[in-house]
Amino acid sequence: MLKILRFCSLLTLIFSIVGCAVLRKDDMAIPDERAGPNLVIYFAEDAATRRAARAIAQKTGGRLFEINIKKPLPLPDPIDYDTFFVGASLVEGRIAAPLADFLAQIDFMDGKLIPFWTSREYVDADTAEDLNGEFESLIQGVRFLSGGGLLFTRRVKARDAEEIAGTWAEAALAELGLRRAAGGDQAEDMVNLFAEAYGERLGPPVFQDGDWTLEMDGVRWYYAQGRFLPQDDAIRPEDFRPQFLYRYYMETPDSPNETSPWQSTANRVISRRASLDSYRAYRPFANSNAVRSPFFDTLWQAGSRTEAFSHQQWIDFLGRRVQIHQNIAAPLGRVDARIQELAKTDTEIPLWLDKLESITGWNWRNIAGSESRSFHSYGAAVDLLMKAQAGMETYWQWTSAKGIDWRTVPAEKLQKPPTAVIRAFEEQGFIWGGRWSRYDTMHFEYHPELLIFGTGRNDTVPRAIK
Repeated sequence: MLKILRFCSLLTLIFSIVGCAVLRKDDMAIPDERAGPNLVIYFAEDAATRRAARAIAQKTGGRLFEINIKKPLPLPDPIDYDTFFVGASLVEGRIAAPLADFLAQIDFMDGKLIPFWTSREYVDADTAEDLNGEFESLIQGVRFLSGGGLLFTRRVKARDAEEIAGTWAEAALAELGLRRAAGGDQAEDMVNLFAEAYGERLGPPVFQDGDWTLEMDGVRWYYAQGRFLPQDDAIRPEDFRPQFLYRYYMETPDSPNETSPWQSTANRVISRRASLDSYRAYRPFANSNAVRSPFFDTLWQAGSRTEAFSHQQWIDFLGRRVQIHQNIAAPLGRVDARIQELAKTDTEIPLWLDKLESITGWNWRNIAGSESRSFHSYGAAVDLLMKAQAGMETYWQWTSAKGIDWRTVPAEKLQKPPTAVIRAFEEQGFIWGGRWSRYDTMHFEYHPELLIFGTGRNDTVPRAIK
């Protein structure tokens, strides 16, 4: 009886650290449907690690690869595998050096990595968390799934160790199955994208209740079938429109020779395995009466006109007073400083500044001809209107009102800021309406997630939202 109690206690500890829900066998899917092809990589300081690795491979239908420093063998091509179970014996509570050296040299090509290990000594939850951090610091090109199977070889017989490892592998596959059902890598990419873009407003991505989530103002938002929704709404995602997202490029077809600081990576995707290309603008949805998610209203603290107004402030921008959301005051200040600096050597910029008629920011309204909230309502957009020039066009609807087909207006007939000014905005996370097919050449709005999404990189997009 004592042995049974010890064994049950050990299982409880394992699954409290792993965080995986154990499902009944009837609920289990075929492993390949959950994890895809997987590879079990291990370095065996003792027999327990080898037994655990073999049990994991058997349960998951995976291929085994042992790190052998005496007889090194070539690693199978990582691109052929979606999931990697990686483990070793702990040496004085740390990851064995041969495994650490091996991991530092491998690019897992955006697969998913789940660590496991064996130990002759007790490892508590805090130490396990440190080990996860050590694992994560050693790997590259992989989606790290924290956890870890603990096998206390002094207390557990070989047969029991294999059973524990197999049960742990089943739970890990069940967790992968839930993630795949929630949108898989693309859903994970999406929440990571928004967490990167608005890191001061959004907490880190957490997989919870079978979906990817972000926390904002103490409320958890679920990425429910392409919609960021609070828990009460996440159970009926079909009542809401999918999250609006498109690829914003810093070059236009009419200006292929312009120099962009991101030009060399403009066509990169965030993930090499799972491109986000399937997320298109105006993604179709079944419910024609679906409404917009309140996500951006909450992000910009603009649930009502009164609430939105309370977060606006006046700033000096390009020699004028402009009312904008308090959280974009800093990036707009950097845009101002950059333009003033460029104006000292670029003669086009002072001429453009002299032609500016007005600059407007916060304006509580919808997009013209739409029921969708304008970013001016948040104070997250500015319009830089130039003095009217004969034969030049600024906004597609104004063009149409003149009886002109806006689609026929050539690029040289669009009244727009100098290229260096547009770059100054984009470098601080603003997109320019002149790159839209329905052009609005006076318009800039803060959308760092679109800049990251369009270029596949986030190292130069500032996180200014607080």
